[in-house]
Amino acid sequence: MQSKITQALVERAPAPDRGKSVLYADSEMRGFYLIVTPTKRSFYVQSLVNGKQVRTKLGDHPSMDAKQARDVARRTLVDMRAGANPNEERRKAKARGITLRDALDLHLAAKPLSPRTKEDYRYNCEQYLAEWMDKPLAELGADRAGVRERHRKITEKHGAPSADNVFRIFRAVYNRGLREHPELPANPTANVDYHGLRRRKVDSNADKLKAWGKAVLDLHPVRRDLHLFMILTGMRRTSACEARVSELDLGGRRLHVPKPKGGAARAFDLPLSGPLADLLGQRLRESPRLQRKGQWLFPADSKSGHVAEVAQHELDGLTGHALRHTYATLALQSGVPIAELKFLLNHAAGNVTMGYLNPSLDHLRGYQERASAYVLDALGLQWTEGEWPPRLKQSAPADTSAEDAPSINELAPA
Repeated sequence: MQSKITQALVERAPAPDRGKSVLYADSEMRGFYLIVTPTKRSFYVQSLVNGKQVRTKLGDHPSMDAKQARDVARRTLVDMRAGANPNEERRKAKARGITLRDALDLHLAAKPLSPRTKEDYRYNCEQYLAEWMDKPLAELGADRAGVRERHRKITEKHGAPSADNVFRIFRAVYNRGLREHPELPANPTANVDYHGLRRRKVDSNADKLKAWGKAVLDLHPVRRDLHLFMILTGMRRTSACEARVSELDLGGRRLHVPKPKGGAARAFDLPLSGPLADLLGQRLRESPRLQRKGQWLFPADSKSGHVAEVAQHELDGLTGHALRHTYATLALQSGVPIAELKFLLNHAAGNVTMGYLNPSLDHLRGYQERASAYVLDALGLQWTEGEWPPRLKQSAPADTSAEDAPSINELAPA
């Protein structure tokens, strides 16, 4: 419908039926339009921009009247015919305005991350990149040298692992902002020289393991059992500390782990060997208050109500994630195949074939039994079924009788 767009037309044009709209083309200015819907009256312009038809909204009535719309339309059409796309300009302006904090919120809302992971992202950004949080990503992206320099300074002050971790998070957050606003500069972390730290090797030689086995028996029973539980399962520190009575099925010889690393989507059942079942059974017997549903298996007088800090100087550094490394090594040495070991550790499948596998808990429990026996032996500990804790193995007395002792000639090489 063609008519001069006046204030009277804007106010008196009849509203169409629901779901419909009426377009009025201005009779005096080509490309100037009024679109009336059941709920809105809006001003638009449309013109060729570099060979493509582009329509852009100017505003809504009553915040913009017909005279204001005509003036804005005239200037906008001149710019469009000169090659300027107002929609692109708006997108660029919006992209220039998105801050690191905005991008972090976008990233955390877009992924099904656990509360712990979200807290870790926020902590790293706010602790190490505090003055960047309200800076536009466009500004950070344009300062590639400044981004590299920040990585260097964090390395100097807090160490290489912290610097790399912070900038891996920054890289992921910036990429999320870049997907929202492709007009942003390329990710500036391409200019960061990561240290590329390798996974640490855990020293668990035979003597150290036996010293550990002796030292762990002298700890407070709850902490003793927590450390033994971790070395017998390879479970991550947080999942072990947060294990609940309600998740334990002693009859079925399994412990449900509802929120491991990776969140609820990675939930799994841990098969319990005989020693593990006795360990957790002892926890229940020694702490009657654990019988109440929902209580922690490894309680402590802490804010959370469970053991949270696993550092233990008596164990010579072999605590926390180092016990996961140790379990994996000893389980492999005991004869647990790599495929079953992945399931016992709840590692991601990693390839198509692993994704097809779904072994039964009984199948995995057999390998858990093998691993437990080997680990306890390596620790110099002896377990008796139905009893807990284990005890130190007694060394067999050396026979030094003259009759049995070999002669010098027998010891000498041929």
